[in-house]
Amino acid sequence: MHLTKRIQSIFLPLILCIFFIFSLELSAFQISLKDSIKNYLVSESSENDKFEKLKAIIDGLTQDNKQEDVIFFYEQGIKLAEKTGNFRELGIWSVQLFEILNSESNTEEKALELMLHASKFVPQIDQSRTQGNIYLKLAAAHYNQTDFSEAIEAYTLAMNYFSEKDSIFVADALFFRAQAKDYRGELISAMNDYQLARTYYENLEDQDYVNYVNNGMAVLFSKYGIYSEAEKIRKQLAENYLDQGNIYDWSIILYNQSRDYDKQDRNDERFDFLNRVYQKIGKDSIADSEVRAIVCLSLSNHYSEIQDYENQEKLYQEAKQIIEDELDGNSFIKLPFLKSKTLIEESRGNLSEAKNLIQQYREDALEAANMDQIIDAYLIESRISKNVGDFKTAFEALEKYKSFKDSLFQSNQANSFAYYQTLYETEKKEREILNKTREIEQITTSTRTKIITIVTISLSIIAGLILWFLLKNLKAAQKAKILQENFSRDLLLSQETERKRISKDLHDGLGQSLLLIKNKVAMDKDESATNLLNLAIEELRGISRSLHPFQLEELGLTNAIRNVLDQIDEETDIFVSSELDEVDDLFDADQQLHIYRIVQETFNNILKHAKASAVRVTIIRDEKMVHLSIADNGIGFDFSKKFQDFQSLGLKTLKERTATLGGIMKVDSEKAKGTSFSFLFYP
Repeated sequence: MHLTKRIQSIFLPLILCIFFIFSLELSAFQISLKDSIKNYLVSESSENDKFEKLKAIIDGLTQDNKQEDVIFFYEQGIKLAEKTGNFRELGIWSVQLFEILNSESNTEEKALELMLHASKFVPQIDQSRTQGNIYLKLAAAHYNQTDFSEAIEAYTLAMNYFSEKDSIFVADALFFRAQAKDYRGELISAMNDYQLARTYYENLEDQDYVNYVNNGMAVLFSKYGIYSEAEKIRKQLAENYLDQGNIYDWSIILYNQSRDYDKQDRNDERFDFLNRVYQKIGKDSIADSEVRAIVCLSLSNHYSEIQDYENQEKLYQEAKQIIEDELDGNSFIKLPFLKSKTLIEESRGNLSEAKNLIQQYREDALEAANMDQIIDAYLIESRISKNVGDFKTAFEALEKYKSFKDSLFQSNQANSFAYYQTLYETEKKEREILNKTREIEQITTSTRTKIITIVTISLSIIAGLILWFLLKNLKAAQKAKILQENFSRDLLLSQETERKRISKDLHDGLGQSLLLIKNKVAMDKDESATNLLNLAIEELRGISRSLHPFQLEELGLTNAIRNVLDQIDEETDIFVSSELDEVDDLFDADQQLHIYRIVQETFNNILKHAKASAVRVTIIRDEKMVHLSIADNGIGFDFSKKFQDFQSLGLKTLKERTATLGGIMKVDSEKAKGTSFSFLFYP
């Protein structure tokens, strides 16, 4: 340790000498380690020496060190790591310091600034786990600031940086991203993240986090009124927790389910769940004060509804005692207690006091933006106001109650419809893909048999002929090859012709019939049947469009491809970017159809196999050729074996279409490095 040049006391050198020689305990006459480091940092030692000194101190920190000293050492270490180019330590220390700040109060802004600064050095860090953890903590900092959009983006970046060995961190990022999406009201996207996170945790055999994810899914379902799905999950969770002896989490699950029963007016089941929790946790369970208090309040409210005022008063007083003795200052219990207190005053006949309390309850519920409590407040206020003779307030509160309840019902109904529609569409697409795959396999088997037959005959003829007929045999082989190419081309064209015919028949025949039925139903004003017919017509149109791309005839090749890319970008999680030159005038109708199908089939491979998050599509036109490129950042595949024979059905179909156009196809792919498809056409 170096002394400062300016010595303020003649005793300071002697004290420091005693410190170094005898390693005495700190006393009023010694300077602290923190002060010593401050002096050392302004000394003339090299930055690298200072860094190594601080690194040794940080590595030796324990829980005995003062929190403010620990924060100081980390902050100085991060600054020196930046100056000396030790970016891995900068990242690791930033993550560790974030954890410390995150445990402190009123440090949210400082924690966010710390991780924003660390994220600037991610490209210079040579460790994927540290890179991913920086974005994971940055996302947490944004989440703490309720900036959920930025949090979602940071969680996504974190997953991109983590390697295959960091599955637990990827699972955490998915789990927390789902919660952020939940706050943004993205039901389907949040559910997808929850399900994927659960798969990760199951593979990692982390049952605790599997339960956490399932609980998050149940909360999400409940939030959007999909009560049946939430109930299934919670009943299984409750059984698991009871088997584990985890009474606390079991109590929370049953309490949350009782609230769903309340929303559905299933009062008997609600009471059964609350009473089971009340009997299980007991009156003397110190560890579950919040649960005991909220359950007592809920039971008190239930007895109020059935006018059992004796039990209402008993449970209310029990909850009040728990709150006063064990939960003083707990904000979580404030609103439920205020509601129960209102009902108690109402049952006692103190309507004036009850009216004041319910107005306060309503204002607090509005401030907290808790829809369920807002609805409760207006309903109770309407009843109490009516009983005191304030009919105007009673009417206004009842109107507000109906308005909020209708709004909540419509929102839940819309979200429920979106969820079940997504499930239906997923199942329907899977069935369509399975059927088409079977058809393609049958066609491929038939084609392969014919090709094998032709090749066998050709080889037999060549083997049976002598050298005198070598030239003739060579010409025969060339002719067979041309026939094969023509056969492939004609087969593709016949398939497209048949698809077009079926599509037109569906549209002109069944489609017109459905429209006539729809008009007839509309005349009868049967709204439900009209909606069903609308869905049927939309499904018919979708099947028709998949069989034959009418937009190709209406928009032209370039705009039709652009339309496909826009649909994929909107309907999937893949980010699609494009740069398309106009090439409609270079190809006839059949050639345009082949190019359009090449783009479709390439994207089918990407969607089914690549697990990509981004795709780049370019069409470049010059004087001699057109270059079509489709590149993704997916998992790639081992192309070395497939390159020679193209046994993969998707690749073979692409090759045949390219050959029909007289073009060249090239595929570059490596595992974990994405795939690039290139097609060269010479119009």
